[in-house]
Amino acid sequence: MRKLNFAVIGAGAGGQSMAAILTEKGYRVRLYDIDEKKISCINALGKIAVTGKISACAMPDSVTADLAFAMEGADVVMITTTADAHEAVGKAIKPYIRDGQIIMLNPGQVGGALMMSQTIRSREDPPNVIIAEALDLMYACRVEDVGRIFHSGIKNSVLAATVPARDIAPFMEIMKPVFPSLTGADSVLYTSLDCGGAILHIIPTLMNINRMDSGESYDYYLEGITPHIAALLELADAERKEVCGVLRADLPSLLDWLKDCYHVEGDSLYEAIQKNDAYRGVSCPTDLKHRFISEEVLTGFVPMASIAREVGVKTPMIDSFIYIAQAFTGVDYWKEGRTAEKLGIAGKSVEEIRNYISK
Repeated sequence: MRKLNFAVIGAGAGGQSMAAILTEKGYRVRLYDIDEKKISCINALGKIAVTGKISACAMPDSVTADLAFAMEGADVVMITTTADAHEAVGKAIKPYIRDGQIIMLNPGQVGGALMMSQTIRSREDPPNVIIAEALDLMYACRVEDVGRIFHSGIKNSVLAATVPARDIAPFMEIMKPVFPSLTGADSVLYTSLDCGGAILHIIPTLMNINRMDSGESYDYYLEGITPHIAALLELADAERKEVCGVLRADLPSLLDWLKDCYHVEGDSLYEAIQKNDAYRGVSCPTDLKHRFISEEVLTGFVPMASIAREVGVKTPMIDSFIYIAQAFTGVDYWKEGRTAEKLGIAGKSVEEIRNYISK
């Protein structure tokens, strides 16, 4: 069988990792980024090195700022940009998409695949493609420098889902051999409503704002999440779980997710976080422009709260941190974020939402 050709859109930690690992496995990869300076730097280096829990060193077929070229001949388009760029990326790639491609968001955050589906399938000649999202980036990684990525942990299982849900079987047939950690989900309810990352990122960042203001450096997870802050995370997670229950999506709690994903143990969320070696040494945000706020309030908390309102669930903890972020930054997250209207589910009943994602 012919090896797949990949276009990787976004040369951050995940995109560079994916490009190097896929290239080393023998796939043709074209890595794209809008940042020409970064592209020039990678090309000058002539390699992307991945170290830590995963080791790889390879140079993709091409590292380019030419989107049309990156997309040409691709069987799979892996979007590894920040989630707040998904709408713009969808509009940019829309003219170059052809029948038979897989478009995958890594990760989709809340409603990413729904938004991408609306954007791409609004073309006058809607392409016959598979649109998917992963629950999370498949690697726990960070950029040490351009072309040098460190992997602190390996995720043993990462959920993936498609829009519509019936496309999951052909998607998994193609992608599972490439990424063994992928596990097919029944629908995007299971990938979009599992916003544990947003809970882990937004609340501790805002609760440690005094340390940010003073320029203090601390271990983000192990020092930044105290027992009291972990209790707030559990309350926000309980709100998310209530939304899941109303929509009949049986998702794990944040604690159970940590245990399954990282094989850690603990009777409480705080204890499990403290025992997770993959979280050790993660740097804290230094300002509120960090993606933990600028990206994840827009694409995590706002859509979760908006969907909750549609199905009659109150989310006072999640709402509170949206308003706190708004007060600190001056950004109208309710206006700018992914609302139910933008996801195409406003005004729909629970049954209508479930039918919408499955059709």
